[in-house]
Amino acid sequence: MPGFPLPLPILSPPQPGEAWGCLDLPGPEEVRIEARGPFTSGALPPADGLAFYVNDFALSDPAPWKIPSRAGTASRRMPGLSDPAIPAIGWTQPDPAEFRSVFDEAMRTINGRQLLKIVPACAASARLTGNPSAALHARLHPSHTHGRGHAAAWCDGRQGFATITPEVLFRLDGTRLTTMALAGTADAAHEADLRKGPKLAREHEIVVDELHRRLATLGRVSMTDREIVPLGNVRHLRTSLCVDLPAARSGSDLNTLIHLLHPTPALGISPRSDSALALLRHYRRRCGVPEAFGAPCGVVWPGGALFLVAIRGLFWTEKELRLPAGGGLVAGSIFETEWEELALKRAWVRHAFELDAIHA
Repeated sequence: MPGFPLPLPILSPPQPGEAWGCLDLPGPEEVRIEARGPFTSGALPPADGLAFYVNDFALSDPAPWKIPSRAGTASRRMPGLSDPAIPAIGWTQPDPAEFRSVFDEAMRTINGRQLLKIVPACAASARLTGNPSAALHARLHPSHTHGRGHAAAWCDGRQGFATITPEVLFRLDGTRLTTMALAGTADAAHEADLRKGPKLAREHEIVVDELHRRLATLGRVSMTDREIVPLGNVRHLRTSLCVDLPAARSGSDLNTLIHLLHPTPALGISPRSDSALALLRHYRRRCGVPEAFGAPCGVVWPGGALFLVAIRGLFWTEKELRLPAGGGLVAGSIFETEWEELALKRAWVRHAFELDAIHA
């Protein structure tokens, strides 16, 4: 983050009941942004300081910008912290019958050529016996998250989320905007399917094409070659896209960019329309998906901004911990394969947050 002198690093974990946020900046800087409340909410970010962006999937919060009382950086090489246990008991697995009903309805819209792609989701849940905030903050320590994705979390003191996400919604460095198409998932043993499988290739190309169309409204778009990204025992297809804007963006321009790119078809729907998004939100409610799952979360500073997609994580309220996962449906999708992919993603999250020992 050149040119922005933050205060001294904040290395201590948040106190019980304290509002906090954190987010990793990908790249060689190896910088984590830590923030502590109380936070001031606003419709726009400040012109000369740091602010977090926290919203739900529908972008319904009129004041999503959260200005912290204290903020700082923490190197990913900072000393390890103690790891308290996550106070969760037993998993209730998602209902396969409900997801099968959503799957069948969605495939009828795809086979009827009303949609090219849709990403329904479902969630497992566990009962909480206490506030998991401190334990989840510890699980996001760099010693746990290195090589798995970008850590991001938000807690208002009573509820929140913690993710280790592989997906960047977009990054701004001056006038350059960079985003990614992250679609197509397989476990490590089936990595070859990402190179040769027609369904996964089609799913990925739908996302690339849709993102290219949206970015083309901003300027000339350049793309990288498709690559396979290893994250633990999971593999993803990724294509990076960037565009050079005519001028730096700030204030309301950032809100406009978020609405342009969210949700990407990697986690949303294609083609995008108000009715299609309403259908997707309906499916999510039917399957108990947290409102913050897949929502943008980010941080802005003078001269730059980074927004991640809140997936691969845990979402909690005072009494319940939920673990959602979504999968892209396109023509040719098979229920059993999609159901296995959702289980793979949930298992990845349980392992990343050291929840394997909690059984239903």
